[in-house]
Amino acid sequence: MVSSRKLQYADRVAIQQADQAIRKDVMRALVEIITNANDSYSRLEQSGGASSGEMIIEVQRKHKNSVIRVRDFAEGMTDKRMDRVVGTYGEATSGLKEDQRVRGMWGRGLKDSIFGLGYGHVRSFKGANFYSCSLLLKNGVPTFDLDDPIRATTDLREKYGIPQGNGTVIEIVVSRDDVKMPQYNNLRNYLQRHFELRPIMSNPNRRIILRDMASGVKMRQEQVLSYKSPRGEKVLEETLPIEGYPAEAQLEVFRSGIQLSTRGEEGDYADGGLLVISSDIVISLTMLKFENDPYAAYFYGSIQCDYLHDLLKNDEPVLTATRDGINWTHPFAKALKLAVEAKLEPLIQEEREHAIHDEQTKLDKKLRKKLDRALHELNTIAVTELREQRDGGERKQIELPESGMGFFPERTYVQTGQTAPLILRVGLSENGRMNSTATVISNSPEVIVVTPLVTLKPHKTEPNILEARVKVEGRQVGSEGTVTAYLGRNRAQAIVQVHSKKETIPSPPMRGSNALFTDIRFDDRTDPRQRVYFDRVNSSIVIATAAPSVKIYLDGSGRLDTTVQGQVLLAELITEAVCREIAREGVEKGRFLVLEGSEADAIQNHFIRLQNRYAHLIHRYIVTLE
Repeated sequence: MVSSRKLQYADRVAIQQADQAIRKDVMRALVEIITNANDSYSRLEQSGGASSGEMIIEVQRKHKNSVIRVRDFAEGMTDKRMDRVVGTYGEATSGLKEDQRVRGMWGRGLKDSIFGLGYGHVRSFKGANFYSCSLLLKNGVPTFDLDDPIRATTDLREKYGIPQGNGTVIEIVVSRDDVKMPQYNNLRNYLQRHFELRPIMSNPNRRIILRDMASGVKMRQEQVLSYKSPRGEKVLEETLPIEGYPAEAQLEVFRSGIQLSTRGEEGDYADGGLLVISSDIVISLTMLKFENDPYAAYFYGSIQCDYLHDLLKNDEPVLTATRDGINWTHPFAKALKLAVEAKLEPLIQEEREHAIHDEQTKLDKKLRKKLDRALHELNTIAVTELREQRDGGERKQIELPESGMGFFPERTYVQTGQTAPLILRVGLSENGRMNSTATVISNSPEVIVVTPLVTLKPHKTEPNILEARVKVEGRQVGSEGTVTAYLGRNRAQAIVQVHSKKETIPSPPMRGSNALFTDIRFDDRTDPRQRVYFDRVNSSIVIATAAPSVKIYLDGSGRLDTTVQGQVLLAELITEAVCREIAREGVEKGRFLVLEGSEADAIQNHFIRLQNRYAHLIHRYIVTLE
């Protein structure tokens, strides 16, 4: 038997509110449903119950009536709770009023999510029974249907994917013509990076699985979702009293070594900015008045303030009605904003001054001329050592390393949560055969090889070259990994850096173009424990001017090149970086002879040989009395 009644609010208000809250956006609906499931796990854990923490999100894309299902194995719901949680609008049902650390704040997220996309069903197992209800539009009228409880049989449990215990399945049919269903890979990226879901995606006690369904039961693919904050250095940690209120906020700010995407660029998926957190729940992402300041794009972190939860319990309008985060016109929000901005101001001003100094150094004509001349000579050394032998002096259209196998490009960026292509090419003959399979691995857990086995096929225009497309994915902004392909005794390597936003990637120098080294940079933010290193993605020699043994030779303007002592040290550092990189390139790319298994020793031996051979020349290029 089915009991049927009208939802307890005006028909037009139901759809208008759903449109306002969800905005015909599948992601906004999924955020509501996933956080509801997480709230259920949180209540279960706070009461001492056992929790698997697993959620399964299934998406079935169709031309019409696509289907979304979110399954959890948490508390489950009885018919009485369904009547209150699903069939009533605007009532506090999440546990917020009872001081539980949950996100639900209005008691209407599930209704908005379903009606914002179409219609849906809620099915739940609780104890020995199965409960079911639906939210439907009947002749344009939003309606709540509640079924009578029935026994939870094995067949029912198998049908809904909850083989034992309690749990709930939310199913939404995307029946509205004006709602677009994202493609699977886009949905995966959005879910992992949405600011409200980050604590869930990074929680070791949660396991979130996304499935691409071909039909109701047939699965195309599945992936476990996760999120990691960008790599960065903590630059501020402070407890701030909020003037005029019995409250305080914990401010934690990190600085990334690369610019992060901002809300203006990527909205809710931006890596930059501060998460506003109250009682473990993320309620906003902001950079306050610095939202559009390019010098603020290096910073990320959090503002933790549990007093916001106290205000919400008392129904204070400290959040916007449309779920866009903090209502910054609220008196307490204004006071919080001023307190945090006062701490951010010096950090961003320092970043601005640092950038201006860097730009002045880059524009110094005398220094630029010297460095450009030095780079020309350094690349001449590299070409001399790494010269490729060509039959008959003819240049191939596609040049392979001496080993006969290489990645194109050898250095690249990938945006976090996205994939980037690398082309693996192998010379036909003793190096590779058609349809041979190469194995590809990464040395970093934050740079994932999506295609660990690739099959080599003939190149379209070069009959003597085979190639395969390798896909890599970035997981953490600021990470770097070496991707290595193996085919028999041959190998090829590429360097991949994970960036925060889409960027125009400069074309890497072509082999034999005399440009292994493209720049010499000075950076007071890089790790001072390593005085000099070679940035292989940007082909740049980077001097860490904050290193103690470098810092003592800087002049009053932070320059290393204006005294003879500083120039001598600069020459030594450049010699170290250049010789080590040529040695590595020569050994790893098959230019230098090396016994199998002794690559590390060979790199060190060639490094010493190159220092002895070229150090005096590099000093001559760098040390001048001008």
